[in-house]
Amino acid sequence: MSRIGFRKRLRSSRARGYTFVELLMSLAVLSIGVTGVVAMQKTTLVSNQHAKNLAIATQIAQAWTDALHADAIEWNHPSARRSSSDLATDTVWLSTLGGTVGTATDWFRPNWDATRQFGAGFDIQGKPVDTSVAARVQQVRFCTHIRLSWLHRDTGATVGNQRTTSGNGLIRTEVRVFWVRDGQTGHVAGDVCGGNTTTAVLGAATTRYHFVYQVSAVRQNTAVQ
Repeated sequence: MSRIGFRKRLRSSRARGYTFVELLMSLAVLSIGVTGVVAMQKTTLVSNQHAKNLAIATQIAQAWTDALHADAIEWNHPSARRSSSDLATDTVWLSTLGGTVGTATDWFRPNWDATRQFGAGFDIQGKPVDTSVAARVQQVRFCTHIRLSWLHRDTGATVGNQRTTSGNGLIRTEVRVFWVRDGQTGHVAGDVCGGNTTTAVLGAATTRYHFVYQVSAVRQNTAVQ
């Protein structure tokens, strides 16, 4: 083949371009790549949102632990000044606990306290929501339950073979913060911290929610004078 003929054939081959099959194959490869990128982006967004919710719930649990420690500041008797306990009368949330060493409350949703501006429900930013106002209930995205149990009774009475120290009460506090999992069905919208998330309902549908738990202990702030 002459050099001129070879050049003409080469130009003809270049001008021919891609075939329809080659184009379809290219589009298929491109679509697979785009699908993978979109799926990865969705997973990233979901993971970021969950991490944000987890951080907010952890902060709420810590805030409630601090609130219970602050509540214990009002728990001053029995003491040298007064022999009877003031736990039931002077505290806001710790007053739910009664009885002797070894007794405990069930999980319960703490009431909103207008004086402290604090309660069980929190909005999407982790701010307390007054759930006693019906119009604000739908703002709640996180809810709190509390469980209390005696470690040392404050009265000094003998319980079985165990004698507790008067004025040295100690209560175990458990806080759980929960929010709805993405895509979960069966949950009543706008009722994260209402009648449809009682402790009984929640216990039977734990897979619908994410949970954060925090455990601590609060000590009686005994009056010394």
